[in-house]
Amino acid sequence: MSSNMYMISFGIVEIIFSQIPGFDQLWWLSIVVAVMSFTYSTIGLGLGIGKVIENRGVRGSLTEITIGTVTQTKKVWRTMQALGDIAFAYSYSLILVEIQDTVKSPPSE
Repeated sequence: MSSNMYMISFGIVEIIFSQIPGFDQLWWLSIVVAVMSFTYSTIGLGLGIGKVIENRGVRGSLTEITIGTVTQTKKVWRTMQALGDIAFAYSYSLILVEIQDTVKSPPSE
């Protein structure tokens, strides 16, 4: 599946948002985003807890659940790839802080 359309759409939305004057003064936007993020996390946690209650316990492990003809080695490999992706993405969190600092800093004279 190609993700080109999503990348192009995201770029267009960014260009449109960059044209809003005083976008860095939208302090309430941070509150809305924080509430949305917290709500999304709460829904995910609730669905996870609901599934555990439905199954009467935690089912599966790293290699126990069968997913078609995937071997245990492939499952472990994919898990390690996912953890590597998370670690790689975490290294960019400092860039996010710099971007936020740039957006929130008052204009220089």
